[in-house]
Amino acid sequence: MASAANDYDVELTGLLGELVAIPSFSGEEGAVQDRICRWFVDHGIDVDIEEADGGLQNVVVTIEGDGDGPVLWIGGHCDTVGIASGWTRVPHASKIEDNRLYGLGSMDMKGGLAAAMYAVRELSERSGEWAGKVIFAALADEEAYSRGANAFVRKERGIDAAVMCEPHFHDVVIGAMGKINLRVEVKGRSAHGSRPEEGVNAVTEAAKLLVAIDGLERFSHPDFGRASHCVLNMTSGDGRYEIRVPDHAAFVVNWHFMPGETVESALETLRNLADGLNSRAQFAITVGEPRYESFMLDKDDGFVAQFAESYRRIIGKEPDLRFGRGVSDANIFAGRAGIPTLLFGPDGANMHAGDEWVDLDQLHLARRTYLDFALRFLKSKNESTMK
Repeated sequence: MASAANDYDVELTGLLGELVAIPSFSGEEGAVQDRICRWFVDHGIDVDIEEADGGLQNVVVTIEGDGDGPVLWIGGHCDTVGIASGWTRVPHASKIEDNRLYGLGSMDMKGGLAAAMYAVRELSERSGEWAGKVIFAALADEEAYSRGANAFVRKERGIDAAVMCEPHFHDVVIGAMGKINLRVEVKGRSAHGSRPEEGVNAVTEAAKLLVAIDGLERFSHPDFGRASHCVLNMTSGDGRYEIRVPDHAAFVVNWHFMPGETVESALETLRNLADGLNSRAQFAITVGEPRYESFMLDKDDGFVAQFAESYRRIIGKEPDLRFGRGVSDANIFAGRAGIPTLLFGPDGANMHAGDEWVDLDQLHLARRTYLDFALRFLKSKNESTMK
């Protein structure tokens, strides 16, 4: 693999250090987004602030090349999870040791975001070499409900392809399972606890459905295995001690599904199971947020092939094109909005855990890969890209 260890761009590592130093827990991204805005403005690039749900916002940058051409999106989320246990360093004080930059969000995914910002700046400086449009966005709330991504895709922007700068360096993700939360409410009928036959016990009837769900044979994808599900919780009654048949129960199923399944098919599956119980209770099954549809790009897709060529050129090996079992804003872009999306960015270790770090070799190689691919995808007029 090519190496960037002895050729660090101190500006890029410095910017990442600044972003890491600014707390940006989900729903509290304002300060880091202000810094991202100032960085672009300081480099002569206009910035738009777009409203997202819940009073949140997205930072959006649009640059144009020389004439009409494709529209490429690049970016990702700027929020982080909370501070996990196990930190031996200060989470919001970035520290560089042995080609690693430590800090909360360094890997997931402020490293990728910083690399994309520099690639966008270079594309702006070289706008005469390419045609079309590049859109960058720093999205809010990916670690929680993806309110930033959902708001962003509601507006039609004509995006032809998107690179989500998530920490996938050795495994370039071109598809991912979907995930929804299915809420099941069970309505029975109250009666005195000494005469249960006069009522309909919502807890007992819910348990029958839970057993049926547990025994489901789920869809199996030929390449990526079997889909899965997990019951997250169950509630009934109001917490008081009473000798009566419970007339209400509810539970939530975290439902993961592969390409080939849909949200609608998940609802139909559970509703058919409930109907098959011949229960005297009533079952209401709905979809709760967050909601992520699955997606899968063809390995022979032109977008994927062009990115693979840049990956080979900069990284020096064949990309490992994979299906991801996790969900991200890419599910919103590709699964919900139909925008062809892949995931690639600098990796590291300890994501969502103490002492998170990003590999600085990968940080700089990712920046170069983004630029090389963008010039290739946007029909570069100059065959010489970044050396």
